[in-house]
Amino acid sequence: MAKKKQMSPKALAKLGAVFKVLGDGGRLALLQELKQGEKTVGELVELTGQGQATVSKSLKMMSEAGLLERKKEGVRVFYRVEDRLVFDLCELVCGKLNRDHKSLSEIEYSI
Repeated sequence: MAKKKQMSPKALAKLGAVFKVLGDGGRLALLQELKQGEKTVGELVELTGQGQATVSKSLKMMSEAGLLERKKEGVRVFYRVEDRLVFDLCELVCGKLNRDHKSLSEIEYSI
């Protein structure tokens, strides 16, 4: 079996940016809403209860990390998940939380 090469510093920084995005509950709430389909900043503000500035900053960060795609129509900007593989990653973590907390509560984690 061939040994895998280590990631370059640039690749590690990109990976770190993705995990940084996923390390915030507010941004995960945005992803949860975007799982249902594309939405505007205003819709995401209303659905999540987060402030407009916070949502805009989070969406920019998520777009720069390559998780979201944006589409402008007139004055409105729509956001959607670029690669739904991000939900597979979230489900892996949710599965671990469910196994770890099964005996503690009836909460079922899922995004």
